[in-house]
This record gives sequence, structure tokens and C-alpha cells, in this order.
Amino acid sequence: MEYLVATLVLLFAIAYAVTIAVNVEKGKSWALEIAHAISMLDPQARGCDLRTRALQAPVSEEEPETVAETEPDRLAA
Repeated sequence: MEYLVATLVLLFAIAYAVTIAVNVEKGKSWALEIAHAISMLDPQARGCDLRTRALQAPVSEEEPETVAETEPDRLAA
């Protein structure tokens, strides 16, 4: 009986998540509100376009120095 209840709860949770995800992709406002409430996002951050912010972030092309290059050669002495 416990397995039946656990399976039903799991199926309900998956169906709920899929329904919310599909409706968020469709742009439904009620689904967006529920998604923001579930994820506990900052209401002020709702309007931010993360893709735009990510594209504006500076990207460094330099490779980090390895530890071997910065440490003196201890075996040479």
C-alpha cells in the first residue's frame, strides 16, 4: 500500500512539473508565477534577461598559469 501511495505521489509530482514547464515555455503568466514561487526567485530579478547579462560578461582569453611555472625548481639544486 505504501508503494502505491509513493508511486502515485511521484507520478503526480512529475505530471505537475511537466505541466508547469510546458506552460512556462508557452509563456503563460500563471505558470511563470508558479515557477518563480517554487524556485523562490527574487521578484526584482524577474525582469532580468540572463542571456543578455551572460553575453555582456567579460571573457578572458588568457590561460591560467600552471603551478609548475610559478614554483622554483627544487630538484635542480
